Amino acid sequence: MPAAMKVGECPSCRAPVEFPAGAPRIKVCEYCNTVIARDGGSFEALGKAAELVDTESPLKVGLHGRYGGTPFTIKGRIQKTRDDATWDEWYLTFEDEREAWLAESEGDWKLLFPVTNAPTEWSSKRPLDTFKLRDTLFVVEEIGVARTVSAQGELPDFARDHQFIDATGPRGTFCSIESARHGKQLEVGYFIGSFVTLGQLGFDSSELEPTPRKTALAHARCTQCNGPLDLKAPDATKRVACPYCNALISVDAGHLKFLQQLEKPPYEPAIPLGAVGRLREPGSDPKSPVIAWTCLAHLVRSCEVENVRYPWDEYLLWNRDHGFRWLMDSNGHWTWLKPLPAGECFFAIREVKFDKELFRQFQSVFVTTDYVVGECYWQVNAGDVAQADEYVAPPRSINVDRTENEATVTLGTLIDGEEVQKAFSLKKKLRTPTGIAPAQENVRRKQAGEAWTWSLVWCGALVALAMVFAMLGSTEQYWSGSFSVPPNATPASPEAQRFSEPFEVKDKVPLEVTVSASVNNNWLGVSVDLVNEATGEVIEVYAEPSFYSGGSGEDAWTEGSREVTRSTDVVDKGTYIVRVTPHFEPSRATDYTVTVKADDGPGFCPVIFILLLLIYPVFLSLSAGSFETRKWNDAVFQTAPNVSSFPYAKVESDDDE
Repeated sequence: MPAAMKVGECPSCRAPVEFPAGAPRIKVCEYCNTVIARDGGSFEALGKAAELVDTESPLKVGLHGRYGGTPFTIKGRIQKTRDDATWDEWYLTFEDEREAWLAESEGDWKLLFPVTNAPTEWSSKRPLDTFKLRDTLFVVEEIGVARTVSAQGELPDFARDHQFIDATGPRGTFCSIESARHGKQLEVGYFIGSFVTLGQLGFDSSELEPTPRKTALAHARCTQCNGPLDLKAPDATKRVACPYCNALISVDAGHLKFLQQLEKPPYEPAIPLGAVGRLREPGSDPKSPVIAWTCLAHLVRSCEVENVRYPWDEYLLWNRDHGFRWLMDSNGHWTWLKPLPAGECFFAIREVKFDKELFRQFQSVFVTTDYVVGECYWQVNAGDVAQADEYVAPPRSINVDRTENEATVTLGTLIDGEEVQKAFSLKKKLRTPTGIAPAQENVRRKQAGEAWTWSLVWCGALVALAMVFAMLGSTEQYWSGSFSVPPNATPASPEAQRFSEPFEVKDKVPLEVTVSASVNNNWLGVSVDLVNEATGEVIEVYAEPSFYSGGSGEDAWTEGSREVTRSTDVVDKGTYIVRVTPHFEPSRATDYTVTVKADDGPGFCPVIFILLLLIYPVFLSLSAGSFETRKWNDAVFQTAPNVSSFPYAKVESDDDE
């Protein structure tokens, strides 16, 4: 038999309080907002909750839905605050006895389920630190302290103040760790879930609450000058800077509150506020439809390096179905920025891995928000300082903005300014890009790769062609003879001369004359005369084989060659006789052999053509290297504002000065 319903009185107002069987241990009195804890058969007051702030959430306690095929009911609601922001969290119970929390903030919905028996070290975590929970690696995005100010319905627990860590993991997973003290005991709760939409939660649209005040915010007026604010995204807007008087106004739960007077930007934005541009998401399917993006805000941010201020412009874009994007203009280079869960990235020392691609850190600087106009979805203030890290894998980049308590990550893609000009139908021409953007592609490198490929192909073809010519050329042997120097003959004397039989040179070709002799620590010179019988023309060739050696073992040495080859110019075809005259040291003559053959090799040398083919790729490679050097010379790392180092800069020698 199930446990009976617990019925009693509110400890504060004595109104009847019922705890149905199986209900959680906390209930908020419907009459006086006392938070009541059930402890066995007794009730204890934990204090009073403030009246709920009308955040105009479309949800309400008692609403039924369905997720993953399982029905659930909204049993309770708490409202939390941090700084001047208020948000709702809804307690759900499923028919299969599971519990979950549905957090609503900045237009996003996160469905989180509690995880038990999963201790992890959390107290020392900082933004971008990692931890593992349920075999999933999470990256910390935000840490802080929140306060529960209001509550309604039934709740599993209640704590006024608690520390929290919000982290993201791969494939859209989300994790939240909350710690709160109950007396002297510190209790830690772990929750894992994912981002969802109201459509995925199976609510009956007819039961959702209307949001008239948020809708009315679209026509809100400035609290200072009464000028129309014309909010485009009233559901998500947290800050709005009046375009007329530059007043910065907080937007919280449908209410407007003046915060500070801003300076007016020194120039008009390139993209007017409220302008609509039609752009396709970079990297999306080219056949996908273009999306209409509305420009909500213009920010001027800057960093200071070596006492020089470097500003750039950022434009916040919004589409009701696709959320927020950014367009950044730095020196005429435009970058499309899309929010990216930090958990989708793997952070290492000076590099980030995302989407199977490695991004190398280009810079880390401290940036200041100088000017802001328009409406923003976060609590922006003029003078805000953050540390900005940029990692590049051209044409994409990973951009991280960090403060002590929060880190936001965006995926950047470099796009053409002409595309921006056309998308927003801008009348004024955008400025021409100057310098090199961190994520700018090295066009020369790609061209050099292609040039090297084709050059090597053509070099191979030329070498093959030369080999074909060599094989097709004539190397026919016309004559060969071996001789001995007669006894008592003197060097170069008529007695030492010898003559060949006539032989026929069949083509007009150059000749190759080879003289070999069995000399040893000796030399032999041979004058070879080729005599054309028809014309009497004499072609003279001289070759001198010599060979010397000495020493032994490791000290052994040799010098010279026993065979020497000489070539002639092209000779006429006809009948020739060879006359050989030996030159030698007296009493040291030796036998020798003379060979005459055709030397009709290839008609061209490919070396010159190969060198010409290599000039262009070598030039492109040098140009690509110069591009990378100039780009990475600008890479800067700051350990504090205006404390800079340039780890990749080339150091000039004194000779270059």
